[in-house]
Amino acid sequence: MLLSRRLIPVVAGLALVLALVALRLTAPAAFERPRQAAFDSVQRLSPRTSAGAAIRVVDIDEESLKRHGQWPWPRYQVAELVAALQDLEAGAIALDMVFAEADRTSPARLVPDWTRRFGFRAADPEAALPDHDAALAAVFARGRVVAGFALTREPEAAGATLLTLRGSGEAEEAAALRGPGFAVIGGDPRLTVPRFTGLIPNLPDLDAAAAGHGSFSIAAGSDEIIRRLPLLAVIGDRLVPALALEALRVMQDEATIKVRAERDGATLTGYTLRVGEVDLAVDATGALALHFPEARTTPTIPAWRLLDPDGRAALKSEIQGRAVFVGTSAVGLSDLRPTPMTPFEPGVNLHAMALDQVLSGQALSRPAWAPGAEIVAATLLGLGAALACGFGSLRGAGLGTALLAPVPAFAAVALFARAGLLIDPILPTLGLLAGHAGGSLARYAGSERAAMRLRSAFTHYLSPDLVAVLASDPGRLKLGGESREMTFLFTDLEGFTAMTEAAGAEALVNLLNAYLDGMCSIAMAHGGTVDKIVGDAVHVMFNAPLDQPDHAARAVACALALDAFAEAFRADRRAEGVPFGATRIGVNTGRAVVGNFGGTRRFDYTAHGDAINVAARLEAANKVLGTRICIARTTCDGVTGTAFRPVGILMLKGKSVGVEVFEPMSRNDAALTAYREAFGRLVTGDEGGAETLLRLHADNPKDPILALHARRIRAGERSVRMAA
Repeated sequence: MLLSRRLIPVVAGLALVLALVALRLTAPAAFERPRQAAFDSVQRLSPRTSAGAAIRVVDIDEESLKRHGQWPWPRYQVAELVAALQDLEAGAIALDMVFAEADRTSPARLVPDWTRRFGFRAADPEAALPDHDAALAAVFARGRVVAGFALTREPEAAGATLLTLRGSGEAEEAAALRGPGFAVIGGDPRLTVPRFTGLIPNLPDLDAAAAGHGSFSIAAGSDEIIRRLPLLAVIGDRLVPALALEALRVMQDEATIKVRAERDGATLTGYTLRVGEVDLAVDATGALALHFPEARTTPTIPAWRLLDPDGRAALKSEIQGRAVFVGTSAVGLSDLRPTPMTPFEPGVNLHAMALDQVLSGQALSRPAWAPGAEIVAATLLGLGAALACGFGSLRGAGLGTALLAPVPAFAAVALFARAGLLIDPILPTLGLLAGHAGGSLARYAGSERAAMRLRSAFTHYLSPDLVAVLASDPGRLKLGGESREMTFLFTDLEGFTAMTEAAGAEALVNLLNAYLDGMCSIAMAHGGTVDKIVGDAVHVMFNAPLDQPDHAARAVACALALDAFAEAFRADRRAEGVPFGATRIGVNTGRAVVGNFGGTRRFDYTAHGDAINVAARLEAANKVLGTRICIARTTCDGVTGTAFRPVGILMLKGKSVGVEVFEPMSRNDAALTAYREAFGRLVTGDEGGAETLLRLHADNPKDPILALHARRIRAGERSVRMAA
């Protein structure tokens, strides 16, 4: 039984973990955003430390635009910038821009237009007019230039020439895509690499003069954050390289890019690209996972410095032999991209970062075994948490879960920093939390059911109020007490000893259980706490553990209800031939110390004080007084709406001060008024009081109180004080 109760939390926790794993397998998209957010956090915690030794970015920044005019610059100015890089012996010059239209500032275009519009005549009509596009093409032809182009899936590209390729035989293809050859091994990447309908190329003369051609298009994730850079694309039926990949090829004077498919069994996991002596891994879509350095740490040279003839030579050590990417960070030119490191990274920097990452050998990878390992880790952690909930304490299980929760994240950061592995910490962490949640909820539900059973059982022994208080505040189950004003009620059954000797054991148990069940039910119904049951006697206290401002009235009402029940029960038993005695009740109000008393192994919620002893003595005094209920003045003073008949002042043994006692009456009639008047005269020593009491006794000889006073008066007693 115990084992099955322990296993229920384990099964519940494991079921929740398996449900999480099933959701991961059937709806992986739901986990994509959290996984990417985790990878972004890991990137920020462990950025790439490369100093960018092999690359530089030439930035057409705000200062360059301020010095040399707004963009687009005249092509001769671009030619001057590219020529400066060539003169400084750049290893490759990759342009993150496209020159799709002719330069309108070229004299070769302006003069004919002015002639047509304004009748302008050149001084020498036969002279060849400068053509800025031709000047730029001539600079391209000097070598090492990688021209950029844009990929598109749109049927038309406004403001630019759209080149659409449908097959390798079209004539325009040769000029537009004169680039590297691809040697493919093990699988055709054109089946998995993103396909585009066309591209926006440079002017034909520029493309023809360039040493290479690369796409500068960047694909963002579903949340628009750049995490991967596509290095391959397909246009028509032909593979084309990205700007960074083509810059790498031009730097090494290679003619061919080798592509080898990588598989895990029959599953394609990605491709290995070899350019010269450099290998780099991309995923099945041809994209490189970027390992970012800290934001804005890419080595950058403002364009205006290269356009300054006087300071240009000082930059040779910065440029020589490196791949130089030319682009812009100016806000108005809309080439700022969000990354995990910053919301505003110039697009040109991403191409430079990619090549720098490849050359430094700091690749990132998400191995084929990673998803399986994450699922296994989630299952094992969840099972461990569920086992802890089932077989350990909930506090210990919670502490263990709290300590283990950061472990997947720490492991993910360590694997990323040491080996460049992208391992998702989210699923294992969720598995751990799911196991703990399922196990703890099941354990809590079981504890609640056990508590309900225990509470139900204890309500047979304790007041429901006390049980509720202890259940909601277990801290009260500690040794110690508090002093408070309380009312105590004691009952005792007349002739119980004789009845015990006469009745059989089984009959006595059944009889006594029925009697006590009724007595305790009435006491609890009036808000009393059954302190003890000693044989046939019941001890009840009011105003503890809950505050009861009307505790005296509750006790008196309870005494009357107990008396009515006991008399009815006695009559029924006597009708059955069972000699069941009367029930005597004593009630007193006073201060007492209430709380848990005992030892560390066993203690009892009870009260101690003189007020309790007085209540017990009043119960016993009923035998002398001939009454069934005896109530102290301290209780009567706290009650309204109930008639009381004064009995006398009891001089209890061991006490120097008497206790005024009263008997509750069912109604306040003329007989009670006459008795009170006679009793008051007896208190003052008036002989008329004694005579009146004797006369009242003669009228009602069965009244036990009148009989008591009559006996005492005839014995010469004129005082209301009496020993008890």
